[in-house]
Amino acid sequence: MTKTHHLLPETPCRSVLVLSFNGVTLSDIAGPSDVFQIANDHLARGEPPKYRTSVVSMRGGPVRTSCGITIATESIRSFDIRAIDVLMVPGGAPPEDPPMPADVVEWLKVHGGAVPRVCAICTGSFLVAEAGLAKGMRLTTHWNASDVLAARYPDIQVEHEPVFVRDGRLWSSAGFSAGIDLALALLEEDWGYTAAIDVARLLVVFLKRPGDQPQQSQALSIQGAGDREFGKLHAWMVGNLSEAMTVEVLAARLGMSPRTFARHYVEKVGRTPAKTVEAFRLEAAARRIGEAHVSLKQIARECGFGDEQKLRRAYARQYGVLPRAKAKSNG
Repeated sequence: MTKTHHLLPETPCRSVLVLSFNGVTLSDIAGPSDVFQIANDHLARGEPPKYRTSVVSMRGGPVRTSCGITIATESIRSFDIRAIDVLMVPGGAPPEDPPMPADVVEWLKVHGGAVPRVCAICTGSFLVAEAGLAKGMRLTTHWNASDVLAARYPDIQVEHEPVFVRDGRLWSSAGFSAGIDLALALLEEDWGYTAAIDVARLLVVFLKRPGDQPQQSQALSIQGAGDREFGKLHAWMVGNLSEAMTVEVLAARLGMSPRTFARHYVEKVGRTPAKTVEAFRLEAAARRIGEAHVSLKQIARECGFGDEQKLRRAYARQYGVLPRAKAKSNG
């Protein structure tokens, strides 16, 4: 891997503690940890590293993850909690009834309030909530667990849709890959947008998702509908959003007449081709909106809307609000 040289401002090394326990989800630990390590290897300006990440458990020693892989951990009691900058609290399976180790909850009750940034990943939100660290605050979790979280902790404002949420010092994310999105957001806050994009590129992350991006992808949902041939067509559509996507063009790709294609498509997928095209384009646009230095005009062109006004109308119709970009709207 080619090393990327990117100067970061001078600052003390940030200490990151990642909690673990028997039954923890491995990707909730490994994904964010890789973000911080790659930031050290490829973005830091010399030594010392910009992050020091430690995987810990209550007693230290081996911890068996939910997938059966055993990891080595340090004892959390060997760390001065006053020196910790970020506390990552991962979750475990199953999402509707995640593990809730009593010793972890008790430690969070006593010490969690002293950490500047507490980050719940997936069903780690249950541990944070049980410890009383989220009362009256906004919190998200894996979409398959959000209803249970809301019912169990009515004093918390559960956000069912976002990939990750920040409410003051409390951060939370959906499960699995969303832990990477949360870690990239932390990196962006520390070092800026360009640094986060550089690390995302090194991780071969397809898109750096903003926090308000829906957890469940419309594109993935639609790609799963229909049959194999329609699945191939959907994959082509997602990769060629700026191309013309009339019924005639799409039908030709499958060797069908426009009338036959349109009828079969509705029967198999449950929506018209035009609705699918708009859903794919809107989801791609939503991912880009909010990125620094990208205008609505450019997003509209790249995502196949043609002009900014068409994007605005479609976005407002779907989401009930107008799109807002960080960059100027007519750049």
